[in-house]
Amino acid sequence: MDETSLRTADEAYKAGDWRTAAREYLLAAGSGGPGSGPAFAKAGNALVRLGRHSDAVMAYTRALEDPELKNRAGILCNLGTAQAAAGDHEAALVSFRSALEDTSFSKRHKALQGVAGSLAALGRMDEACEAYRAAALDGANPDPGKSLNSLGLCYLSQGRYDEAAEAFKAAIEVDGYGGKGKAAANLGLCYAALGRPHEAVEAFDRATGEFGHTLGEDALSAYDSCKRAIAEPVRETVEGWRTGEMPLVYAVEDDEDDLAFFTRTEEDMKRADREARRAERAARRQKQGFLVRVGSAAAIVAVVVGLLGFLWASGIGFPTQQMTVKGLLEAHRSGKPVDGYWVAVPSVDVDKEMSALPPSFTSYKIGASDRSAKTSTVEVTVVLEQGAPLAYKVSLAREGVGWKVSGIANDWRSTGD
Repeated sequence: MDETSLRTADEAYKAGDWRTAAREYLLAAGSGGPGSGPAFAKAGNALVRLGRHSDAVMAYTRALEDPELKNRAGILCNLGTAQAAAGDHEAALVSFRSALEDTSFSKRHKALQGVAGSLAALGRMDEACEAYRAAALDGANPDPGKSLNSLGLCYLSQGRYDEAAEAFKAAIEVDGYGGKGKAAANLGLCYAALGRPHEAVEAFDRATGEFGHTLGEDALSAYDSCKRAIAEPVRETVEGWRTGEMPLVYAVEDDEDDLAFFTRTEEDMKRADREARRAERAARRQKQGFLVRVGSAAAIVAVVVGLLGFLWASGIGFPTQQMTVKGLLEAHRSGKPVDGYWVAVPSVDVDKEMSALPPSFTSYKIGASDRSAKTSTVEVTVVLEQGAPLAYKVSLAREGVGWKVSGIANDWRSTGD
């Protein structure tokens, strides 16, 4: 173990210099062996901070090869987190479940939430709900409100609105939970889906007024729809007729239509039969035409859904990866805020990531991109007023239909450093 590199790495980690910390921890660990596990594990932590999740997976894996390693469950949990962030949810599931095999692991709620998140990403929603519920009920969980909100979202994705509403209400009642505004907004979405506009509006009002939450587009749309539904008068219905439109009914002793049957001639009856047959054929043609139109519409919907699925899997979105990166660089160069181009991370982490870029540069060039459904990487070359151009790799994560930045790393291979 290189003690000098280890001390340098510890100092860099405390200062938030994740690149230096990762490099020095790896130098300290050397070729591995007994006692190298903690250095590899800390290198993995620094690499996660940099958004280099695949590299972090390798560092954590090397750490677990150390026969003297302690807190193996914690390292397994970190490995699962890095694997999930890299998009390998099957491997993440194995790591999280391996961590749960250690009954002495004090942070089992983290492993349970990891299991739930990977199951949800794999489409195994019923199992994901069970894992989120277990995480919420874990007595050592310091933030059960977060697990309850995730449980509600899991139910919501399945259309289990009543169960989702109960989970969101429980999350709001957790003392100290910082996401009560999100939970209240989600509760409003549940009530809107259940056709309970008064309760939906109350939940949305509480999210914005009491908790200071800003509603997203879906919540705003549901909020407006529920307010309009409350404002519109409800008209009673009686046996299919709206009040005020039911025709008057008079009591009569004889029905002229019934009596007319006995006074019809044979020719009248034949004519009536022909008219009835024509009406029946017309109704049948109308029904067939309707079915054809419905079938055509269904086919069009299927094609559109298939196309959207293909675009999603191909990493195509709006704004595109290149648009997001260009907006970030333009804002950074002109001194404007850049938080809006990043995934939901604390501002202090954004500032540290942005410090990888020079404060000023004359121009930049956006190069090749590596796209997938949920993560992408874009190559960028920055031209300085003096010195050689600098190359970077910008990591992005899917947010909604578009893309947000999740990390910026120097491409040392491109600059020859």
